[in-house]
Amino acid sequence: MLLFVAFQGAIGTLAAFIGYFVVGVDDINAMFRFTAYMLSDASGCALFVYLLGPYFGLTGRRLMRLSFLIPGALLLTGNESVPMMAAVYGLFLGLTWSARYWLEMSVLSDAERDSYASRSGALAVAGGIVATLVATLFLAKTGNSSHALYKLYGMVCIGAGLMLGRNVTEAPMVPAKNPLAVIAQPEFRNCLPLFFLESGLLGVGGAVGSVGAAMSLGSASDLGWVSSVAGLAGAAALYVTRKSRGVHNRSGWLGWSCFAVAISFVLLGASAWLPALFVAHSILRSAAGPFLNASEHVLNQRALDIRGELVDRIVARDLVMWVMRMGSLLTFWWLSNAMSPAHLLEIGSAILALGAAAEYAIGQAWFAADARTPRIGAVSARQSS
Repeated sequence: MLLFVAFQGAIGTLAAFIGYFVVGVDDINAMFRFTAYMLSDASGCALFVYLLGPYFGLTGRRLMRLSFLIPGALLLTGNESVPMMAAVYGLFLGLTWSARYWLEMSVLSDAERDSYASRSGALAVAGGIVATLVATLFLAKTGNSSHALYKLYGMVCIGAGLMLGRNVTEAPMVPAKNPLAVIAQPEFRNCLPLFFLESGLLGVGGAVGSVGAAMSLGSASDLGWVSSVAGLAGAAALYVTRKSRGVHNRSGWLGWSCFAVAISFVLLGASAWLPALFVAHSILRSAAGPFLNASEHVLNQRALDIRGELVDRIVARDLVMWVMRMGSLLTFWWLSNAMSPAHLLEIGSAILALGAAAEYAIGQAWFAADARTPRIGAVSARQSS
């Protein structure tokens, strides 16, 4: 699993380069189109996997391999149009996270989640650093050729798909029974504000970040060097605190990471006036991001500790997430038609900073409630599956 997470982090760096090339070659509207297509592709393939995968004999291990083989094949054979690039990254996101959630929720107990989140987060950062450095050097040698870069990522995807899964449990997938019953639960509806803040703003964040990079940096290789420095900052922070996470201090980690991420979004907005602040934003966002991701990972698993079959809970969450992501993205896209790129960057960054603060408030309340009344959700989750 940890090697899978490292490759997931490595290929995940492709998003920044796609975003840069899409905005640089086309326009901001192209970035919104890319994000809308990508989110729909990601959610669509995730729902397909959970709803129909069992009838095709899919297992967690097979899904893990397909999550790299399919995007890799598209990168090697497809064109560089906005819909194709959206399909590549959307399928990668949807398939890798479907495999990861299914395998993790099937085997991890609540007490194991924090240490696993720390280790997997560290490996994802390490994979991202290596991939970004290689991609940056490659771009410098090829004259910022997007075509050559996509082929390189495609070959890595194919290699990962052939290599992974040998020592991973099979974890057969089971058919969904009644996802709507999960949505009807009060416990699930109580999770909706967190889902929106944590993931509903994902599309807005991706679009705003790409606009900031296009306005502040001169070339794709510049983006790569900035991302490399930022990744090293994140890796150093993870190494220093690698043994410090636990059930007892979840709220503290969530608090400082949300604060740091909120400040990074303030810097992103300010880069509309002073482009050099984009570098500071990237470094701070990458240093704090892995810790926030680890806290969100625990919160996500905690949110799924409710009644119902595991597959029903995951399907319900993915369906609601898609509605939230598309709703926020399309609303922001509509508002952006009346904004200049600088105003888009300022307002989008302010929304994301406020979202990080609100996420801490909700997550802290959850962790405080869990401290008063320990949950047994992870045990019941495995039993119900």
